[in-house]
Amino acid sequence: MTFGRAREEDLPAIGKILAAAREYLGEQGLDQWQKFAPTEEDTRRHFGRGEQYVLRDGAEIAGVCVVVPHEPAYDHIDGAWRQEGGYLAIHRVAASPQARRRGVASALFAGAEALARERGVRALRIDTHKDNLPMRGALEKNGFIYCGTVVIATGERRVAYEKILAEADMQTIVAATGNMHKLKEIRAIFADKTILSEREAGFSGEVEETGETFVENALLKARAVCAQTGMPALADDSGLCVDALGGAPGVRSARYSGGGDAENRALLLKNLSGKTDRRAHFACAVALVFPDGREITAEGRTEGSILAAERGENGFGYDSLFFSDDLQKSFAEADEAEKNAVSHRGRALKALEAKL
Repeated sequence: MTFGRAREEDLPAIGKILAAAREYLGEQGLDQWQKFAPTEEDTRRHFGRGEQYVLRDGAEIAGVCVVVPHEPAYDHIDGAWRQEGGYLAIHRVAASPQARRRGVASALFAGAEALARERGVRALRIDTHKDNLPMRGALEKNGFIYCGTVVIATGERRVAYEKILAEADMQTIVAATGNMHKLKEIRAIFADKTILSEREAGFSGEVEETGETFVENALLKARAVCAQTGMPALADDSGLCVDALGGAPGVRSARYSGGGDAENRALLLKNLSGKTDRRAHFACAVALVFPDGREITAEGRTEGSILAAERGENGFGYDSLFFSDDLQKSFAEADEAEKNAVSHRGRALKALEAKL
């Protein structure tokens, strides 16, 4: 999902999302938007000022919010803000009915945080109904701290939250992988930084790789680990792409046969039976995601062909079937240093390092 300013053609969809959100809040017994509902005039005014933002999920709008540089109601608070000075205020946060419970609020907050950093602002502020426990939970999950109560323009009292934006620590990165071979390679390339494993960073859980590309899957993993640990997270996704099979097994390389590595290799040989074109390449995408919402991606590949039979005892996965054009031997016949020198993952990581 991507965060950005709304376009004029988005306005009807924004209106529908806000109306659906108002109905949903009413069903929960919350008086947040019942007396003073967001109007089309409000939306157009914010749009005209460049304050209306949307969260896009492909061609659909998953969420909306307004981000303003100053909220007069926040000048007086029954309590205390955590810092004085500039801030951005977030209003009218809503998810489309189809995107509820998919982390839309967190993604909107991350987008607003990235916007604040671009403008050199170190704080975000927001208010909500005191009984809106789901929103309050989302705010606290995303690092917002309760500061007191404010009276908004309609005369209603709201609970107020603020998040102070710390500088991103680029010296410590979490490698979003449980594979020790990958971890070792990442640490070798980023030798000037502290690279933590998922376990060392306290990440738990599995990330479902539902993307259709290597980049999409790498981003899914990096975003999940970054969100849970609060630290920059680096993830990769890679696979074998065979020309005669239309690029298969591709992103499904690890689950090609539904079994393990041996079953995957056997199915690959079976599917290539009788084919003279054996060209193939390993592809890798890496993604580095920061807590402030920044995302950097890079890709690498290594060319070769598929052997008629396995050769070599080293490596894993499809290595014993992949004949490297660079090495003139299979990856399983190469030692670790030889393989890493020309590997798709190594090339992707070096491309990422250059972008940094």
